[in-house]
Amino acid sequence: MYKEDRTFLAIPGPVEIHPKVYEAMNRHTYGHRTSHFKEIYRDSMEKFQSTINTKRDVQIHAGSGSFGLHTAISNLVKSEDHVLNIVNGKFGERMEKITDRFTSNSHTLRTEYGRGTSPNMVKEALELHPDVSIVTITHNETSTGVLNPLEEISEVVHDHGALLIADCITSAGGDEVEMDRWNIDFFISGSQKCYGLPPGLSFISFSSSAEEKMQNVTRNQDYYGDLLQFAKAEIGVTPFTPAVNLIYGLQASLDLILEEGMINRIVRHRKMGRLYRDAMNSLGLDLFAEKDYRSNTVTTTRVPVNTNPNIISQTALDYGIMIAGGQGSLKGNIFRVGHMNLVGPRELLMIVSVIEIALKNAGADISLGDGIRMVQEGLISQ
Repeated sequence: MYKEDRTFLAIPGPVEIHPKVYEAMNRHTYGHRTSHFKEIYRDSMEKFQSTINTKRDVQIHAGSGSFGLHTAISNLVKSEDHVLNIVNGKFGERMEKITDRFTSNSHTLRTEYGRGTSPNMVKEALELHPDVSIVTITHNETSTGVLNPLEEISEVVHDHGALLIADCITSAGGDEVEMDRWNIDFFISGSQKCYGLPPGLSFISFSSSAEEKMQNVTRNQDYYGDLLQFAKAEIGVTPFTPAVNLIYGLQASLDLILEEGMINRIVRHRKMGRLYRDAMNSLGLDLFAEKDYRSNTVTTTRVPVNTNPNIISQTALDYGIMIAGGQGSLKGNIFRVGHMNLVGPRELLMIVSVIEIALKNAGADISLGDGIRMVQEGLISQ
């Protein structure tokens, strides 16, 4: 019924993009060595800093968030280093796989899919592996809808004397991330999630402690991803050709974010997440992520018994809403809905209404209207 250009993306990324961002990206491509582009890069970096409250430089790279994950390890980890990977989903596993390529001293704190990782679990893992000098964590695990307590875990990691690498790809720009106050040593995010751009940019920032560690890592491990090349250059002068038009879009998106205000934006994301979860509960559905560790940007819901997950996704798509299924062992067992970037009351009403139809069509034993009514009442009462 709906063609691709009219389908609303309610997946955990890529996300719906504001028309002003598209307009900015469609500007004439200009030389990336000009003062004009340097100013755009510098302005974008400074605006980005305010979204995570850091005074550290932010590097803007051509590459997806996974490029950021790779460069974190390639720039920080020597073959003899001991690394603890905190894993409770597919993206934590991705970091684990990257780590395994750079050191044989890779350790894993693994929790069941859907479960959060507590600071005490991290403390016990570090006591078990006292030689660990670097810890990696996925702040917001998109595959399971789990939000890990990054601030508290950071405190445990630094009490141990280790550096912390944080994958904030689906939290930064939508939920609270405080790089300096939380003492994050290596921050990573990506363009196609809460920052409201197409895929293709990764954002990286690191502490002075991480930079000092980088100086001691063998420099032939990575060339394109050698972050010290970027750090030594003048801001806006990148060692390699940047994604010029995506950075035009980034500047426009950051203007929209700061116009809304980061505090207001965080409140909106949390409210939309809570209302969506309330709607699923009102329909009698079970949420997958552990209660105290639920994401504010993506929600995972168990597929009800006697319900065809493929029909849920296809029916939603027929009505112009794209949602996501589970990954790996979760395929067919959950469906995932992203409520980030532009998702507000209007979009949430649309998403929940279509999901109700999709569930009913797929055989779920629900009463139409129960979920949408919960959203309506939640919006009216606040």
